[in-house]
Amino acid sequence: MRRLAFLGALVLLLTACGGSSKSKTPPETGPSPAFTKQTITNNWEQFFSSKTDVAGKVRLMQNGEQFKPVIRAFANNPLASNVSATVSSVTLQGANKAKVVYVVKFAGASLPKQTGVAVRENGTWKVGDASLCKLIALGGTTPSACKS
Repeated sequence: MRRLAFLGALVLLLTACGGSSKSKTPPETGPSPAFTKQTITNNWEQFFSSKTDVAGKVRLMQNGEQFKPVIRAFANNPLASNVSATVSSVTLQGANKAKVVYVVKFAGASLPKQTGVAVRENGTWKVGDASLCKLIALGGTTPSACKS
C-alpha cells in the first residue's frame, strides 16, 4: 500500500513543459536541439519536484486538467514531500515528441530507471500522460484518467 502511494506520488510529479523562447532563428526552425533538450529536462524535473505546486504540475502535464485530481491527491500525501527526478537523457523524436530517460527519487531511495515521453502542445513541452500512467501502473492500479 505504501509503495502504491509512493508510485502514485512520483507519477504525479512527472511532466515536461517548455517555455517559449525569443530567438533570432526563423519560426520554422525554432530553438536549437540543445536548448529544447534542456527545456524538456528542466520541465520534467520541475514536474517531479515536491516544490512545484498542483497548478504548476497541471501546466507541466499533457492533459493536466484531466489528471488534476490525481495530482492533487499525490500532493496531499505526506510521502510526496521528498520526491524529485533526475533526467539522464532526452532524445528528440520529431518536432513535438521526445523520449526521456529519468530516475525518480524518494527520501534517499530511487525507483529503477524509467523511460517516458515528453510532448509539445501549443509550444510547451509537457510530461506525456502515458508516462505518468506507466509509473502509476507500477503500483498495481491505474486511475480512470489513464483509461480515457
